[in-house]
Amino acid sequence: MLKSVEKINSIFTSILNLVYVNILWVLFTLLGLGVFGIGPSTYALVSICRQWIRGNSVPVFKTYWQYYKENFKESVIISWIYLFVGFVLVVDLLTVTNWYLRVALLIVGCIYLLSFVYIFPIMAHYNWNGIFLKIKMSFLFGIACLQYSLIFFLVAGVLYWAAITFFPGVLTFFGVSFLFFLITWTANQVFTRMEIEDAKEANINEKENCNEKTNGIKVS
Repeated sequence: MLKSVEKINSIFTSILNLVYVNILWVLFTLLGLGVFGIGPSTYALVSICRQWIRGNSVPVFKTYWQYYKENFKESVIISWIYLFVGFVLVVDLLTVTNWYLRVALLIVGCIYLLSFVYIFPIMAHYNWNGIFLKIKMSFLFGIACLQYSLIFFLVAGVLYWAAITFFPGVLTFFGVSFLFFLITWTANQVFTRMEIEDAKEANINEKENCNEKTNGIKVS
């Protein structure tokens, strides 16, 4: 009985936390006058979601504010790049009539969405230097782990369709935070899998190097 109560309490706490960070995302985006705030606010949201997914309990406001300031300049520049590219793609799709170009634009749009899914989780997870390196790696992660990306789009699409159809008011409270929680969870699965595979490969290479050294010893 107590375990059931604890589980229910944990679920409601998680929902309230998502509502809280959704409000913080809106407030801090407005604090940065929109174009200057959306990038740092999204980075802070993804970073705090990553802490929750990894089982870390952190003070929400203090941690959010810390992350908001942490990567401010880079977050702003990256958000501008993605906003500009997204705007150009939408305008072109609405105005271009040639079907060859429309197909090409749709392909580019899919690659753009794959990259967008991973860019902020990469910023939160890795200490790589360079904006364009992170953008390049977001493309590579999106394409290399396409199955995870497709599952994310399917699940997110179904959940948000159901919310809009049956509970439209719900998205007002955690429409943004829940989306980026799903993005962060998906990216975390990909990063964890890649790190495990890298560790296995490193162990295999280490064993092979040891064997080569052993085989090189002449035993009399």
